[in-house]
Amino acid sequence: MKSSTVSIFHSLRFRLIASVVTIEVVMLSLLVWNNISIIHATHTDRLRDTATSMIQQIANTSGAYMVAVDYASLEGYLANIMDYRELSYLAVMDRNRETVLALGSAPRSAWPEADVHPGQVDDGIYDVAREIRVAGQPMGHILMGFSLARMEEAIEKSRVRGVSIAAAEIFLTVVVTVLIGLGLTRRLATLSQAAQEVQRGNYSVAVPTASKDELGRMATAFNRMVGEIAKRTQQREEAEAKTSRLLAENRQLIQTSLTVQEEERRHLARELHDELGQCITAIQADAESIRDLSRGKDERIVTRSGAILDVSRRIYEVVHSMMQRLRPGILDDLGLVEALRDEISAWQERHPDIDCSYNVSGAFAGAGERVNITIYRIVQECLTNIAKYARASHVTVDLIGHDGRLLLVIADDGRGMDLSGPRSGLGLIGMRERVEALGGEIRLEAATGRGLKVRISVPMERSDPEAA
Repeated sequence: MKSSTVSIFHSLRFRLIASVVTIEVVMLSLLVWNNISIIHATHTDRLRDTATSMIQQIANTSGAYMVAVDYASLEGYLANIMDYRELSYLAVMDRNRETVLALGSAPRSAWPEADVHPGQVDDGIYDVAREIRVAGQPMGHILMGFSLARMEEAIEKSRVRGVSIAAAEIFLTVVVTVLIGLGLTRRLATLSQAAQEVQRGNYSVAVPTASKDELGRMATAFNRMVGEIAKRTQQREEAEAKTSRLLAENRQLIQTSLTVQEEERRHLARELHDELGQCITAIQADAESIRDLSRGKDERIVTRSGAILDVSRRIYEVVHSMMQRLRPGILDDLGLVEALRDEISAWQERHPDIDCSYNVSGAFAGAGERVNITIYRIVQECLTNIAKYARASHVTVDLIGHDGRLLLVIADDGRGMDLSGPRSGLGLIGMRERVEALGGEIRLEAATGRGLKVRISVPMERSDPEAA
């Protein structure tokens, strides 16, 4: 089976690994950030407590030296305290703010103000100060500066250790996820490729079902589904083939019936013209002779012969109308354009309350006899339906010949129809069958209350015996 190329961003394997790694990175980043915050707070609190404790003890002890003005002993005492690694400087000032002793890296300019908390220091030295009191009397001040370098070094080591542990955990997670994802997605890829083959119409594929886990059961269900689809597809194809064959046979039967119908109409029209027409003509000639011979002799015979002439004329008009509807002679004599003009004029006379306009453009010399009679019958059917059902006040019939095709558009402003619902009439079905038999197409445009438009397009050159 061919495996289709999948973008890495659409790969289940990539998304699985990316999701797990993203979650791990976010969670471990939050954890590392939280731990660093806790470590930072712990170190700064420790430094603050240490500084507070030391300066309080030094202030209490230095008071006696200040009273005795024993600065040498005070310096020895403070020198021992300077051994504390985080202590940067230590200074003693008298009550006048004059420096008595200064040990360590004392600032060259003015002494800095005391800091509130180590976490708020911006110069790397945590400065603290305390007043020296003896018996409630101020004797001076103690100034101390604690370097934050060791604290920051410890925090940095904790940060590096935390990030390293997080990176190792992410690496192990990626490795485990990749191993699990490869096994999982490989089997899912097999299912996906099999599904694509089924989509292409190949129902002979089968997915291995060796494992008994969820994917194994899914593969078993997939194989059963493919087998059922193959069975039903075969049944559907057989039914469609049978339906297509029956449809073709029915369509051929309809076309044959239409051809036979037109031949019968032509034959019947010819019989009416040749036989009944000649008989009526003979009756009229005899009636006229009888009337002429009887004029001035017997008025009753003249009256009866006149009545015979009137009846024969009426019969001839009815027969002529029947012949026109069965097979319009003008269609053979003058062509489609004039035959439609004559039919529309006759229809307009029968329905004077409906205005009908007839527009012609293009050439129709290539239209065969089958095309002409089909278009003529369709116009007849449409006009009959408009008169019966449309309740229209205006109708437009457009006949256009262009690029070897004949376009017929019949539109009315009547009540229209709902094309989405079922249609029980046979008129539209007959028109569609006639048009499709010529290799053309028919399209209806309608809406309830907005009239109906019938658009028909057929090729004018049609290789049929009658058009040859």
